Amino acid sequence: MKRVWSIASLLIIILIGITSFISAKGVFDTLAIRQVDSWFSNRPIIFTSQLTDKQKGIFVSELQGLVSEGGFVAIGRNDETLQSGAALYTFSVLPTRPNEGATIDALSILETTVVDGSVIDSVVAGEANCYAGYGNDSFSRVSDLPSIRSGLYFRVDKMNSGEDLGDSCAFFGLDYDDFQTLVDRLSSAVGVSSETLTTKMSGATSEIGLIYFFCAGALVLLSLVLCLLMVARSLLELKTLGVHLMLGWSRVDFASNLLFPQALQLLCLVPIGVIGTLAVFDGFTIGADLAKYAFISMLPAAMAILASMLVAVIPLFFTKPVETIHGRYSRRGFYILTAAVYLVCLIAIFAGCLYIDQPLSMYTNLARVQSTWQQYEGWYVVRDFRLDNARFTGNPMDLSGDLYAWYSEHEHDEGVYLANTKHYEEASIQRYVGDSATLKPFWYLAASPSYLEQIGVDVPADLIEKANQGVRVHLLPNTLSAAETDEMKDLLIASRKPVDSNIVTTFMENPTYEFAPYDSDNELFTWSTDDELPLVSNGFVIAVITAENMVPFESESLVSSGLDNAYIKLDSQAASNLLDADGRAELNGSMNARFATVGNWFE
Repeated sequence: MKRVWSIASLLIIILIGITSFISAKGVFDTLAIRQVDSWFSNRPIIFTSQLTDKQKGIFVSELQGLVSEGGFVAIGRNDETLQSGAALYTFSVLPTRPNEGATIDALSILETTVVDGSVIDSVVAGEANCYAGYGNDSFSRVSDLPSIRSGLYFRVDKMNSGEDLGDSCAFFGLDYDDFQTLVDRLSSAVGVSSETLTTKMSGATSEIGLIYFFCAGALVLLSLVLCLLMVARSLLELKTLGVHLMLGWSRVDFASNLLFPQALQLLCLVPIGVIGTLAVFDGFTIGADLAKYAFISMLPAAMAILASMLVAVIPLFFTKPVETIHGRYSRRGFYILTAAVYLVCLIAIFAGCLYIDQPLSMYTNLARVQSTWQQYEGWYVVRDFRLDNARFTGNPMDLSGDLYAWYSEHEHDEGVYLANTKHYEEASIQRYVGDSATLKPFWYLAASPSYLEQIGVDVPADLIEKANQGVRVHLLPNTLSAAETDEMKDLLIASRKPVDSNIVTTFMENPTYEFAPYDSDNELFTWSTDDELPLVSNGFVIAVITAENMVPFESESLVSSGLDNAYIKLDSQAASNLLDADGRAELNGSMNARFATVGNWFE
């Protein structure tokens, strides 16, 4: 029986320690956010949330000229809440190195430097889309930044346009007079008053997440349960206490012997605090401040357990010896405590079910997203273009002819695919068909015969032959009515008309179309990174694309890069045959198309 009591109390103490740590983390997240706000706001600042997109563009253009004159650094700030509920702070820096007159005071949390001049230097010295800290593009990340998992993340990138400005802009290295001069010049360029730029018109505040309130409530509940358990144990041991008192034991000795196992179990709070702290604080320096946090995070748990032990010894000290021998005690207090725990349990369970419903749905969706993308994580798509081992900064459209020639040469190689999707909304449908259109929103897939074979779409051999001869072959869902089929044909022809281009295909010389129904019940991958759109869907309208039946919309879009936009896709075998060790395909002399795996866009 003692072993059962010991195991039960150990499990409850462990749960108390976990909920104590999570609750403490919620408080610390709030304090850390205030510290970040203080670091950014404790210097000259301009508020830009009231500006239009056009005004923000003018603001950044004017500011770029002013920063180039030297003497200060401008950092824009944008706050957002991630889907997980964590806060993300994005600091956008103008792409100019800070000079001797512009020092950046470091932002430090728990003895760890989060943002300082060296981080900003590494970002502004990198390529146009490079950044530090939070983000999925490992290619463009120049350095990692400390973060508080599920609580607070940081990102430093470049202020390339008005879209990167955020809601406010702070200035490092300016005194009051210089700042007033700067405000006057910016207000004149943007067309608003100086007061408008220096007055905060709107704002937001970060509040502690519901999960932390939930854990705080669970901490109280578990403390009551532990108290009830220990009081019950004490009441059951009253007869034993009476015998020991007759044998000369003191009440203190008996209580110490009874509660010693629970006191020893307090030591399990140490690994909970240490492991939790190391797991939550990613990239932080291990030192005295981190150890102090681990200690403080366990204080509520230790206090709750000690309070339960104090309550549990009350019957042992205030019950008369004769009554202890007969096991007599007042049951009223015990019943009240039991009823209180029962009611709190009911409330906690009900509130917990309401709270975890949405997070469970979110994490289920995230797991489904991960598993869906996982089957393609080893595939290669176009990342960018390289000229003499440096990133090509010209117009990629100038390379469309070279990449089209490369694809034409290799389109029939094993593991070479073409796939690109588009979701047609009602507005797009009406633009091509008219307001009276009966078509519903649908997915459009432009794909090579090899890709369609790979995903299990059966395309008759005669249609593939026609596509290779330059005929535009479309597979239409067999669920379309006759009227919808006619509208769909009109839309497909209107949206992919041959126009003047340097790339001339067989289809463009003699436009010919072929339409055929197919079984569209199977769900296909959408290649979409838009959270508002599904990852798999059915009812696709499919264009069977070859090098001979492309229109300029497709042949000139082969240079598109990234997950959403890329057309050309290679599996690992094709990549090993066609790309060099750096993932490059030679196009024309020193010009190369660089490919990267899908997995590189995800953490």
